[in-house]
Amino acid sequence: MSAKHDITANQGETLNFHILYTSNSGDGVDLTNYTAEMKVKRSTKGTQLLHLTSLSSGQGTGITAGVTGASYGMTGGILVIAGATAMSFVPDGRHLYDLELKTPQGSKVRLIEGRFESDSEITK
Repeated sequence: MSAKHDITANQGETLNFHILYTSNSGDGVDLTNYTAEMKVKRSTKGTQLLHLTSLSSGQGTGITAGVTGASYGMTGGILVIAGATAMSFVPDGRHLYDLELKTPQGSKVRLIEGRFESDSEITK
């Protein structure tokens, strides 16, 4: 079962957030060779407003799995970055999102989901 967490973001502003994926014992899950994908939509069957996928370089707009602070590897950390330009295209209002991981074996895990509220940008 996925965790529930609502996100409030500002239109046209870089969104950064970090998730720590741990086992039942509290240890970080080894995310080596995992891929990640996050989508924001107006409704579950609605048009995609924002689509973020795994980054290979660890920099830019997208998702980096296996990072905590300056450490890479078996940390369970997932860093999500949506740049200011990408966020400028997300209309203001209440939307839905989820973030899924794909294991090296091809299984999917919906890690987190919830509401995604975007506040309108005044100064453009």
